[in-house]
Amino acid sequence: MAGKVRFSARRLLSALVLSSMVVAGALAQQTGSDTSAKDATPEIKKEVMAKLDEIMSSRAYVPGIDFTKWPSFFQTQQGDIDKAATPRDFVLAVNKALKQFGISHIVLSTPQAAQARRERKTIGIGVSLQVEEGGLRVASLFEGAPANKAGIEIGDLIVKADGKKPENPTAISGDEGTEVELEVQKGNGTTKVYKVKREKFSTVRPETLTWVDKETALVKIFTFDTSYNRANVEKIMKEAAPAKRMILDLRSNGGGAVTNFIHLLGFLMPEGTPVGTFVNKSMVEQFVKETGNKPDDTLKIAYWSDRKVKAGKVPIEPFKGHIAVLVNGGTGSASEIVSAALQEVLGSPVVGTKSAGAVLVSVMVPLPYGYQIQYPISDYVTMQGLRLEKNGVTPDVVAQMPKFGEQDSAVSKAVSLLYRAELREERFGKSGDNPK
Repeated sequence: MAGKVRFSARRLLSALVLSSMVVAGALAQQTGSDTSAKDATPEIKKEVMAKLDEIMSSRAYVPGIDFTKWPSFFQTQQGDIDKAATPRDFVLAVNKALKQFGISHIVLSTPQAAQARRERKTIGIGVSLQVEEGGLRVASLFEGAPANKAGIEIGDLIVKADGKKPENPTAISGDEGTEVELEVQKGNGTTKVYKVKREKFSTVRPETLTWVDKETALVKIFTFDTSYNRANVEKIMKEAAPAKRMILDLRSNGGGAVTNFIHLLGFLMPEGTPVGTFVNKSMVEQFVKETGNKPDDTLKIAYWSDRKVKAGKVPIEPFKGHIAVLVNGGTGSASEIVSAALQEVLGSPVVGTKSAGAVLVSVMVPLPYGYQIQYPISDYVTMQGLRLEKNGVTPDVVAQMPKFGEQDSAVSKAVSLLYRAELREERFGKSGDNPK
């Protein structure tokens, strides 16, 4: 019986998602207009909305959020929902209603978008772009994606898309199978025209290890979602173990599964180290029953509970050197929990810009006709009493994301902070006590 309980708990934990949808549009590949999916007929919309109503009334939960307001929020968008003829328009209208709750992790996805997430694929040309005065600069490429196969290179400047100057990345988005003509200025000053067909491509980006210098490892984790590769992370951490310093780059990492961030923490701090508390409905009910207090003080409930989120068990010793973390506005959810844990528990410096402030535990549930709803079931509070939802992680040192060709000031600032930490340790011991 006990074995079954433990197995069920693992299954439940692995189903929990800390993936922030607010940063999903950072890359210039879109899922199009869902023309391949069934039309959003009145019958389809009725079935989808009936299931959504049930979830909002009985399953969604965040302390202090009144989900009984859903019918009134729905009414504000009733006209647009009724008029919507495509999955995309239907989802846009519903999400405008859901947005009125004022929280993260509550979003309806089209059948195409839901399928793309399951397959870890999306539709577009496969580039990450930076907006510049002259057009769109290609900052990175997805290997094997249409742009990569066409010969477009990192550093190219897209000056025209279908004959017009592109103002933002959406200028090159579109439906699967359609073509975009790109006028590109190459690094040598020449201009070349490419005709690129938008196709489905893999969004998987493996975790990487690079060396800033002989003693400073830079570990980049792109996601904690389904493409997080535990074997690759373990390999990287073994290779980085001899380093004196580690910089963990979580910039534009929108989050992912609870089990994955717990796994990563196991490489960075001792197994079982508490880092925070998930505050869910059953915990709040137990708190009210046992203390007689009101259910609206999330911080007090988190402090009262002995059910803490803890670093996981991994096959190697935690990293022994000093760690710094890089964050930005695209650092969301699970990545924010990791960043806050390192900042609070280990005293690791955080460098960059304020994180997204989108930290609720959620689940993703299929709806009729392939639609999918992500809805929250729990809040999160750090060990030092910080509710990350709406607040985010504040960096110790501010550093903006570099433009193409610029030095990454966040990395250099992180190295400087780690050097200083080593000097303090040499002078005052591991406690870091400085009499000032």
